[in-house]
Amino acid sequence: MARFDKVGIRPRLLWAFAAALLLPVSPGVLSAQPPPGEDWRTLETEHFRVTYPRDLLELAQRAGERAERAWTALEETLAEPPKKMVDLVLTDHADISNGFAQVFPSNRIVVFVPPPVDGFGLPFMDEWLELVVTHELVHTFHQDRARNLGGVLRTIFGRVPLEWPFFPGSATPGWTGEGMATYYESELTQAGRVRGSFHEMVVRTAILEGGFESIDQTSGDSPVWPGGQRYYIYGSLFLKYLMDLHGSEAMGSFVEAVAGQWIPYRLNAAARDAFGISFSDAWSAWEISLEARYAALRDSLTRFAPLTVGEAITDEGYYAWSPEPSRDGQTLAFARADGRSDPQIRLIDLTSGREEKLVRTNNLSQFSWTPTGEILFSQVEFTDSYRRRGDLFLTGQGGRATRISDAGRLDHPDVSPDGRRAVAVQEGFGTNRLVLVDLADGSVEPLSEYVEEALWSYPQWSPDGRWIAASRWRPGAFFDVALLDPRGEILWEVTRDRGVDNGPTWSPDGRWLLWSSDRSGIPNLFGVSVDPETAQPGTLRQITNFLGGGAFPSVDPRGEWIYYSSYHADGWRVERIPFRPDEWFPPAPLHSRFETGSDVARLRHRVDLEGEPYSPFPTLLPTYWAPTYREGDQAGDVEVLAPGYGLMTSGEDLVGRHSYSFAGTYSGGAASFNGFGSYSYGGLENPLFGLAASQSYDAGSRPWAGITEADDTVPIFLVERERALGASVALFRRRHRNSTTLTVGASHVWEERFFLEENLEESDRFRLTRPDVRLAEARATLSFGNARRFPFSVSPEDGVGLFLRARARTDLTLADSLKDVTGSDRSFSDLIGRFVAYKGFRGPGFGNHVLGIRASGGVAGGPGADAFHFEVGGASGANLPVEFIDLGQGLFFPVRGYPTASRWGRFAWSASLEYRFPIKLVNRGAGLFPLHLDWISGVLFFDGGNAWGPELGVRGFENPARDALYS
Repeated sequence: MARFDKVGIRPRLLWAFAAALLLPVSPGVLSAQPPPGEDWRTLETEHFRVTYPRDLLELAQRAGERAERAWTALEETLAEPPKKMVDLVLTDHADISNGFAQVFPSNRIVVFVPPPVDGFGLPFMDEWLELVVTHELVHTFHQDRARNLGGVLRTIFGRVPLEWPFFPGSATPGWTGEGMATYYESELTQAGRVRGSFHEMVVRTAILEGGFESIDQTSGDSPVWPGGQRYYIYGSLFLKYLMDLHGSEAMGSFVEAVAGQWIPYRLNAAARDAFGISFSDAWSAWEISLEARYAALRDSLTRFAPLTVGEAITDEGYYAWSPEPSRDGQTLAFARADGRSDPQIRLIDLTSGREEKLVRTNNLSQFSWTPTGEILFSQVEFTDSYRRRGDLFLTGQGGRATRISDAGRLDHPDVSPDGRRAVAVQEGFGTNRLVLVDLADGSVEPLSEYVEEALWSYPQWSPDGRWIAASRWRPGAFFDVALLDPRGEILWEVTRDRGVDNGPTWSPDGRWLLWSSDRSGIPNLFGVSVDPETAQPGTLRQITNFLGGGAFPSVDPRGEWIYYSSYHADGWRVERIPFRPDEWFPPAPLHSRFETGSDVARLRHRVDLEGEPYSPFPTLLPTYWAPTYREGDQAGDVEVLAPGYGLMTSGEDLVGRHSYSFAGTYSGGAASFNGFGSYSYGGLENPLFGLAASQSYDAGSRPWAGITEADDTVPIFLVERERALGASVALFRRRHRNSTTLTVGASHVWEERFFLEENLEESDRFRLTRPDVRLAEARATLSFGNARRFPFSVSPEDGVGLFLRARARTDLTLADSLKDVTGSDRSFSDLIGRFVAYKGFRGPGFGNHVLGIRASGGVAGGPGADAFHFEVGGASGANLPVEFIDLGQGLFFPVRGYPTASRWGRFAWSASLEYRFPIKLVNRGAGLFPLHLDWISGVLFFDGGNAWGPELGVRGFENPARDALYS
């Protein structure tokens, strides 16, 4: 009888199988996902499936009409349309104004229906749905287009999730896509950001203050102001410049040129084909034209009135919004976001100039002082793992916030003079309304109805509580100031034009009403007198003459100063000017961009269709297949298992109820098929369910010695086939600054081990005593994280991360006599954990310096926990999200500077201490090539780790503790 000498094989867990169980329940996928458990309905137009919550039928009918109208216009002016229907999702799960388009796995557009009512950019709109649907559909037309190489590969492989060559429009700098979409949102409507004042204000101020970006800077993703807005601002105005020179049909030529390129990233070549000039040369010419244009504007403004130069209260840019003095005039509060810390409300002592943080907020908040010196503010917070609602909070000098409302969908609060209630704006049904909020119990009393013809923002009580001033949007881009009584009756329309008039505020005696408006083409401050008996507004007067822009005025209680936010090349700062109504002057003429009226009749159109219950199947079928490859397995110098070749695919329905992925490879020889499949169901929202199945082959890393009946020694190779079937359930708790996930899973594993002869055929002579094993495994993982990253962060900051996993594996096919016998019983249990903590602090450089610590530990027990259970060493120390920690034990116990598995055992630990610091802010790129260097940062680290065990005595394998590794 043949026998063999055992030299050992390490049990191996199929990491792809573990990943398949974890990926469906990763909390990161929930950030922009509409709630899958919503009562979704769908109506179909000629080119669109519009999916919407049941109570948004009218919005869906309007969206269907807007989408079809935009489709017709873009087909005529931009590019050949997509060949299949586009899915359009309307969602009301978050109190933010947003939209996005994606081309994988199919053409899909998601629109957040709450309309924008802040600032000067998006609010200049004829209608939110029209603007956002047009904008996102441009992305669809642009990114879906593929010709030549891309077209051929798409025909063969489908919609593979790679930018180039499958979606060449996606492989262009961000300013081309966002600039194109922003241009057409204005060109195909009668408002939009290109027609408005905000984008021009940013570029104008950059030119005049020496902050204009080069084309390589705009092509990057730097946090330097204007940050993520640069693509929209620079891109749209640059493309408008080109279109004005070369005609609007040139944009379609550019899309076609990019779609047909055989070599990617040749943007200048595509521009020459379309516009007759490279982007790089055109950008330089555009900059020269802007310098001349705005120099002439500066001279013109100087002749009109003295330029306004305020007294600086803050000296840093980014966002410093809505300055408001306290009711005793001693303290100035303002909303701050500096890119280096949390958004917050800050206080400035107006006597000493001392500045401090009052309370951190989840977003750039609107707020109001109470008569007792507290601050009422709004912020958006998760109410579950998907939904984010605006609510009101009250905070005092200690910065402790008390919730006033719960999922109230409230914003723009202003406290009444008696401090008992606040007027605010409440979101709902794709519109909003004015409400009164009782500050004692949070109850809400409507002052207006939810109607599509009116949007409200910035309401403010008069000092005596008799009237309320507010900004009101109406279809046709009319964004004006109105005066109401406390019952919500409109008394007077203070303005009536297409300029954006927002942020009304009162003088302390109630005789003057001030606000900001871009009616002159530049955001300035304006005011009118108010009759103390009837509230009738007087003659319009202009207060400032800015070169940059100004917004959010507020008059101090003594009536001496106007505080406001002033725009500069690095963002917004707080400034002040004297409150002197006698020096105000007649307003500049209404800018020509606001003189043309809008055809609002088109906004009354909608499709006359009813919806049907949502079905996932039209969007669930796979839309691509991609080749995949499995490396062969080596045992010494012998390739035991041949490489495998196969395919992979995946899919997800439109609202995220179902998702799946499959991958498999085939190879000749013993290991014919390796693959896995996974499925997740999110229809209940919380919890999420996952299923996974897999099969894999693995060869031992060293040959075995087989001894024949003739006592000859021959090399043989051990191969293990593992089949696994598992299920998992995950529970989430998500908030703005932290997330917690608990996942419980179980799996059943079938292992079959056999030998291959020297000719790599399965052996009939050599067999293991127990070639077939069935194992059951249960596991529970808990993760928590609240570390944050800010735009200028070189590392996670100010928070911790925790990951714990407990696992137990049981050998189901073991004879009683072999239970607890090392080498026979494969049962084990283990516990691993990792803790990370980061603390940021100010220091030299563009961002915060950070101290970070990481500590990982693992302990395993049972007969199956052998000396190779944990491995210590290797890894780069990369900052991996906690949800992926379980994908490889080599990453769980890293010690940089040592090979993987420099130490091993059933007990393990590793730890790191790091100091991370900024060195230089670069913000330069290689022209239009997709290579950009944002900054240079450094890290100093000290790593350590060790592993040992088991110690089984004289006759067993001993793995005693050796010296720890340090680097």
